[in-house]
Amino acid sequence: MDMISIDGLHFSYGNTQVLENVTCNIRQGRFAALIGDNGAGKSTLMRLILGELPLGRDNGEIRLMDEDIRTFRRWNQISYVPQNGMAAWRDFPASCEEIVAANLYSQIGRFRFPGKKEKEQVRQALREVGMEDYENRLIGNLSGGQQQRILLARALVSQPGLLLLDEPTSGIDEKNTEEFYRLLTSLNQKRGMTILMVTHDRRRLSGMVDDIWLLDDGVARYVNPKKKKIAPAGHTAFTGNRFSRQPSVPADSSTHRKSGKAESSETPARATNPEKEEAPLGNL
Repeated sequence: MDMISIDGLHFSYGNTQVLENVTCNIRQGRFAALIGDNGAGKSTLMRLILGELPLGRDNGEIRLMDEDIRTFRRWNQISYVPQNGMAAWRDFPASCEEIVAANLYSQIGRFRFPGKKEKEQVRQALREVGMEDYENRLIGNLSGGQQQRILLARALVSQPGLLLLDEPTSGIDEKNTEEFYRLLTSLNQKRGMTILMVTHDRRRLSGMVDDIWLLDDGVARYVNPKKKKIAPAGHTAFTGNRFSRQPSVPADSSTHRKSGKAESSETPARATNPEKEEAPLGNL
């Protein structure tokens, strides 16, 4: 099953084209990364996947867990770790236990206290990220790396099937970054959790993730993590258990995006020799 399936997605802010014919899929149980330069549309794509931006009928298709996002209601099965998400909590006089338990409001009910079952869920989530000894600590008294692990525990407490993260290691040191990535890898391998992470940390990806998608000039292109190469436009990439044809990128597509125009609607031709046409990931 595809946990995320995107087909022919277009999105604009007014006359500014941000996403142009994005097509990609994330299979259940895969660990995928979304990379791209600043302004490439990664945050916009994430907001669309989260349902924070409206998707019109003419804007293409997003399916979550094989269901059209326009009618999707199982949001409790999806958790999100935002970039700099601790900013809203850093000075709040709450314990780590309370921060994590706050993500169970749909299960507990608003303005109600967690019961025995919910408290055990919180302890389990803290245990998974190695922070069970900090449950009574105030969140503001923790280091940046520890705070980020609490945010991860908060995302895990609802036991989601799909975990989305936006630059989760932004602003934390090298040691805590390595530990955070080990946690994500463990969640994916031991629990079979599907993960999609937006990141700029490209040098670590080849040994960690199953799939890499590069968002470039509004178009998503598949990168082979093992070869560290990007598939050329029109190349058919293997992603999990199925093949996905990638859209072609017009040679002057950057010009068309800036003017709000899209000229090429032709069916892309399959690359005849992708090995010669692929570019190293390190040069992206």
